[in-house]
Amino acid sequence: MIKRIQELDVLRILAMLFVITYHFAVEYGFVGIPVMNLFCTTPNYDFGNVAVTIFLILSGGLLYKKYGDLSNTPSKEISLQRFYKKRALAIYPPFWILSLYIPFSLLRHALTDGNTFALAHPLTLLLTLIGFDGYVKLYGVSTYAFCGDWFVGAIVFLYLLYPLLAKVYRKAPIVTLSVLTVLYALQFWIPAPNFLLSAYPFTLLFKFCLGFALVENLEKLRSSRTAIISAIVFIVLSFIDIPGSLNTDCFGTIAAIALFVFGFYLAPSLLRNKAVGTSVQKIAPLSYCVFLVQHVAILWSQAAYIQLFAKLHLRFTEWNVAALLAVTILLILLIAYLLNKVTRKALTFL
Repeated sequence: MIKRIQELDVLRILAMLFVITYHFAVEYGFVGIPVMNLFCTTPNYDFGNVAVTIFLILSGGLLYKKYGDLSNTPSKEISLQRFYKKRALAIYPPFWILSLYIPFSLLRHALTDGNTFALAHPLTLLLTLIGFDGYVKLYGVSTYAFCGDWFVGAIVFLYLLYPLLAKVYRKAPIVTLSVLTVLYALQFWIPAPNFLLSAYPFTLLFKFCLGFALVENLEKLRSSRTAIISAIVFIVLSFIDIPGSLNTDCFGTIAAIALFVFGFYLAPSLLRNKAVGTSVQKIAPLSYCVFLVQHVAILWSQAAYIQLFAKLHLRFTEWNVAALLAVTILLILLIAYLLNKVTRKALTFL
């Protein structure tokens, strides 16, 4: 058993926070509700990109630390079959539990308008079964995606390719990262929205493999000089509008790497506080469940808040919306905790 690295758990929680604040601000702004730009967008990148990049780096890096190329794990060699089974059990059960909402939605459509499959072709339910419904929806395919956005399909794709990627990286790490960097950069010339670039296959592979290198060299990141440089880079990208045509995903990736390095350096100081350390231990294991539930929880709670404010004849302001953000974060953590608990209970029957 590999000891959990608490400094990385601090970064995991940061990623969780950023994906919530980003989607919260986007969804509230979309319906015209005043909302503070709190960890949402900057002149060069958005925090949703940073959140996903950090999570991909952590996923790739920790997998590589634990499994290597599967033939040289820290404990013992692991078969491909066992590796894929463990990854499937980590990804699919909570996703499937949340997706149980879909049959109820189909039934509601059948009873109200007589059109059971009103949203998409019934065969697209197969995409939900394998976790790719949200991912292909990005490319304009109508599906029954309910939770997890496009991230579930992305992480399944990366897990499927992990054995090959790890083997290639182990033999030639610099060459592998260099090739992926070039392939990632070439995507900038594809005429597509910036948000779509974040989900392109070579973007995912580049950030995932970057995690191999960063987690493999964690001790080198404890340098104060490296931390200071990283902090300066992050601050510059966050507050100074950099002219030019460089893609926002590129800026977001650089900002995420800088934050990763600085956050890792700063984390031990934060963890010395007992309350912080305990909170990190409790919250970090919920990260995947938070990513699954956060967007739908934001949308549903938003609808409830709008109804409540209308009933009470209250007006939305930036300050009371900031309070609603805090309430929503607590709600998401509660739902993620319950989902994690139900999932663990369900897995005992397997």
